[in-house]
Amino acid sequence: MLIALGVMVLSWFLPWLYSMVFPSGVSDPFVAWSPVSDCFIVSDNSAEGKTRICSVDALGRPVREYTKEERDSLLPQIYFNQLMARETLPDSLKGKEVTIAGLKHGQWVFSSLPRDINRVMPEVYLIMESMPPRLDLEDASEVFTLHDRVEFTDMATNRVNRRRSQRFDEVFRERGFEYPLHSWSANVTTRKPRDEGYLLVDASGTAFHMKMQAGRPYMERIPGPGSVEFDRVFVMENPETRHLGLMTDTEGRMYVLEREGYRLTELPVGRVDPRRERISVVKNLFNWVVKLSDGEGARWYALDSDDYSLLGAYELSYGVSRARRVAAWLFPFRLTFTDTADCLASPRIINVSARALYLNVVLAAALAFIMAGRRERRATVASCSALTLIFGMFSFIPMALIKD
Repeated sequence: MLIALGVMVLSWFLPWLYSMVFPSGVSDPFVAWSPVSDCFIVSDNSAEGKTRICSVDALGRPVREYTKEERDSLLPQIYFNQLMARETLPDSLKGKEVTIAGLKHGQWVFSSLPRDINRVMPEVYLIMESMPPRLDLEDASEVFTLHDRVEFTDMATNRVNRRRSQRFDEVFRERGFEYPLHSWSANVTTRKPRDEGYLLVDASGTAFHMKMQAGRPYMERIPGPGSVEFDRVFVMENPETRHLGLMTDTEGRMYVLEREGYRLTELPVGRVDPRRERISVVKNLFNWVVKLSDGEGARWYALDSDDYSLLGAYELSYGVSRARRVAAWLFPFRLTFTDTADCLASPRIINVSARALYLNVVLAAALAFIMAGRRERRATVASCSALTLIFGMFSFIPMALIKD
């Protein structure tokens, strides 16, 4: 039992200690699309600690390098304060008037992490009043559940609001909502310009928009193109009221949902997996920059702000660092209890490497020599050496130290 415990502890501790001593983190460059030169502007920190700024065309090929002052002029939607201070901000660009107020109003940022999705979701949902009696939003005072029907509960008294529950349940059934709830998205906070309630996906993959207005239910079915089954939804409540949210379907396609008529448009960003990839969207008056990244690399897509057409694409592969390559020769696997992609604590084996077999053979031979010197039984020596061939140094250390 001591040996088994030692193998388990060392298979977690040694790779963790190695990663702390030899970190192999990767930092992504800052990528933006220039409405002036119609190309990507990539700002990256070099090994000397200097910032390298270069332009990349729509095919991802480097064009030329720039100074910070030249970059400011190429990205007026980001560095407008610098341009205003130098009195070089253009009056118009791409047929649009350029003002500080217009640039600020037309920009917003959205982000989604895999751990936001790969976690245990609560089955009790806060709901806000979308049309409060005063202008400012108020904190939620009720919660609701969705099992086989809708049920509202007052949080102060813990009593069921039967009248409101009946109203909402009737609307859910009239709109054709199929239980159980598959996924949802809401932003229940008063620190936003308005409340758009919930985006819901039912068991059949149909999406709905639901909120509470003056205590009454508001719910609309979102029409999908063809036989699309939606998977994940992300509500957005930005000062710019054009967009309601982002959505993905079971085939990995990504859509933007507009408030006006619930217009749904597919975004040309390839396949998207919110459970595995980090998603970020930086929108300004002229374009969108959609970034999709995971442990292997990152992809950037520049889209037109008006019709969402593809302007350009840029891809970056991380590769394997020297520290990770060396670790593959040292450790046959790694035991971990947490992961950056979820919020769950459970044992899992990652980074299984066959290259560590060479070191395992050497350690098994060394262990056989040590145990033979202690006059251990041949069966014991053979079994311990066989385990060392599998577990490597994780089993070599306790077996070499613990005497029978």
